[in-house]
Amino acid sequence: MKKAILLATFFVSGMTVFAQNVSIIEDLSQKDEASGATVVVHQSQSIDYLLNKTNTDFSSANTLKKGWSVQVFSENSQSAKDEAFAVENKILKKLPYENVRVERFSPFWKVRVGKFQTSSEAQELKELLLKEFPELKGNIYIVKFNE
Repeated sequence: MKKAILLATFFVSGMTVFAQNVSIIEDLSQKDEASGATVVVHQSQSIDYLLNKTNTDFSSANTLKKGWSVQVFSENSQSAKDEAFAVENKILKKLPYENVRVERFSPFWKVRVGKFQTSSEAQELKELLLKEFPELKGNIYIVKFNE
C-alpha cells in the first residue's frame, strides 16, 4: 500500500512539474509541506543540459543541413582514425542523446558534436564539453557545417 501511495505521489508531482514547465529537479528540491524534508540532487552538468533541451531540439538536429557544431578532435596522424572513434565513444558515454559523429576530411579525422541553428546554442554545448572533458580543451571549438 505504501508503494502505491508513493508512486501516486510521484506521478502527481511529476504531472504538476510538466504542467508548470518546471524542471523535475527544481520540483524535487522544494521543501515538502507535510514533513519539511527536502531532496538534494547531485548530478553532472550533462544531465542539466539534457533536461533543458526540448524534444524539438533532438528531432531537428537530425534534419539540419546547415548550421553549427562543436569540433572536439582533428588529427591526421596514422592513429587518428582509432583516436577519433575513441573520443566519439567517450563523449557518447556521457552525452548519449547528443549527435556525435566521426567525419573524414582527407587527410584529417574529425569528431564533431551537435547540430545547431545558431552559434549561441553550440557555445552552450562547448562550455559543457570543456567542463566534462578538460583533457580535450585545446581541440574544442565551434565550426560551421554544410551537408
